[in-house]
Amino acid sequence: PDGTKQHFAKLMAYMLTNEIDGKPQLEIKIALTEDGKGLFHNKSGIIHQTNEEIVSFTGSNNETGSAWDVNDEEFVAICSWNSEQDKQQAKQIQKGFENLWNENNTTVRLFDLPEAVKQELLKISPKSTIEYQDTIKKVLEDIDAHNNDKDKESVSEKIPKEERGLRPYQNEAIDNWMENNSRGIFSMATGTGKTFNAFGCINKILKKHPKMVIIIACPQTHLLEQWKKALTEFNKLMPSDTRVQVEDTIMCYHEKKWRPRFDQIVYDFNKKSFSGKDILSNFIVFVTHKTLNSNDFKEYIDKLTNSKILLVVDEMHNIGSELSLDALLGKYDYRLGLSATPMRHYDKEGSDALMKYFEKIVYDYPLKKAIDDGILCGYYYYPLYAELTSDEMAVYDDLTKKIAAKMNNREIKTDADDTNDPANRRAALVGNAENKLLVLEEILSKKKWSLKQTLIYCTSHPSPNLSKGSKTQLENVNDLTSNHHLTVKSVTYEDPTKSRGEILDNLSIGHYDCITAVKCLDEGTDIPSVETAIIMASSGNPKQYIQRRGRVLRQSIETGKKHAVIYDILVKPPKYQDQSIQLRERKLLAKELLRHQEFAEIAINKDEAYMAIKEVKEYFEIPDKLNQDKINNL
Repeated sequence: PDGTKQHFAKLMAYMLTNEIDGKPQLEIKIALTEDGKGLFHNKSGIIHQTNEEIVSFTGSNNETGSAWDVNDEEFVAICSWNSEQDKQQAKQIQKGFENLWNENNTTVRLFDLPEAVKQELLKISPKSTIEYQDTIKKVLEDIDAHNNDKDKESVSEKIPKEERGLRPYQNEAIDNWMENNSRGIFSMATGTGKTFNAFGCINKILKKHPKMVIIIACPQTHLLEQWKKALTEFNKLMPSDTRVQVEDTIMCYHEKKWRPRFDQIVYDFNKKSFSGKDILSNFIVFVTHKTLNSNDFKEYIDKLTNSKILLVVDEMHNIGSELSLDALLGKYDYRLGLSATPMRHYDKEGSDALMKYFEKIVYDYPLKKAIDDGILCGYYYYPLYAELTSDEMAVYDDLTKKIAAKMNNREIKTDADDTNDPANRRAALVGNAENKLLVLEEILSKKKWSLKQTLIYCTSHPSPNLSKGSKTQLENVNDLTSNHHLTVKSVTYEDPTKSRGEILDNLSIGHYDCITAVKCLDEGTDIPSVETAIIMASSGNPKQYIQRRGRVLRQSIETGKKHAVIYDILVKPPKYQDQSIQLRERKLLAKELLRHQEFAEIAINKDEAYMAIKEVKEYFEIPDKLNQDKINNL
């Protein structure tokens, strides 16, 4: 709740200076791993009683939603008075804690709380015991109010809305899929319930074929965890005849040791008891796209006997590349593709192959309709434009000439360090444009450097304009926000699935003001609390910007979000005297402006957004009311 974090900071500040029996009530040290790369993730502590007995505890879980509801965590507490064995174990944990605190642990580095941080805390510390008690009272009131609000939401929103069953448009989509021999694609705007639609299809198909294997494939591991959690949520909210009742589930991806367990599941599925009944009638496999296409996984599928198989592919556009298409086996009897953008960008062959495999789009639910129906939030859209610096302009010109020479089939004279395709290098230059940081600074300054529930999409690719080892845009954005006392955390592909989930949970409860992200949050990730997106860098792929817009338009009961805000920063290219080069530049810019125009069309502040786009169109002599035909005819 608003203000609670400030109250907790006050209590912490008071405890740092208050003494009990001549000792500080609270001491804080900061632990880092020796190499600084990993996390010090252990949680342990000792509770002393007046009779000199102790309770020692240790474990791995954080105080987050993922830790308690999703992750496989372990936590133990040992009371010294239970037995002699427990006493020794409790003392062993105590010894480990004391070794750590006294810096006798060589694998961890400890630091005292920085004096600057301590002094800032002391400024807000309660100045008396009365003020301290009053702060505690406010915290308890905040927590009670929050819990009461959640109880009311639970009664007034979730139960009446969902226990009646799925929404009418969801039932229509499921019926269309069943009528098409249980094959087809749901082309539905991000956040409109494709996951629940899929569970509705699974419920129907299980009633038709009790002996069934269901495979749910996602592009990333954290999405598998999200699907598994959504299944539990679905079964809580749905009436009994709509729930998905399966006898087992398994997660399959490269980080997890899934093979031995899959062996056992396949054995049980194929075997019958002495009475002739199936030992295992059905199960769900949650699998990444990559593992779905592996020979190991296909071998397990080949071992299944006397069964129908349903394949559900989330973000199915990602599986349309030439290599990934091998994952789509003919033996999968029933097929469901899910995507807000089912057609692949600049890949007609891949799109055609997907359409042939899944057969057709059986249900379409566009973004505008979802907003008009109140399923998604409306949004304010602010397109903003930055210019290249003179140094960047020189590099841009050079790369543009190389691109033009390549397109005209002329010899390209390359420098020793020009190892990448010039188009990719130029895209990296534009993504990292220095003036984008100034635009971001202007946005945040207008917000008085106050952010909450914000995603900032950045690039982590190095700029060809800068020397090797220079900071990336992601690092610069992190520095800018941190220097203005915003609590920021990055999410990248390097983060383990568990850590990524915890970071998102911490954003939703307000521990972080904003998250900076590269591409790993583009698809599927549920973050309903997010209210603001700032797009610093993006590819020209419509899939990416449609997914990113969808990230911030989900409804949030807990935060009461009424609308979302999207800032979209684009670089204006230079003008060229060479007409052939200038034409290509205008077409590239026109494609970006088409995206801006599409975003503006259904924005709350449509007219304001249009005016910003129109100024750029006029400067580059690009026609108004853009469409693909107008771009082709430039």
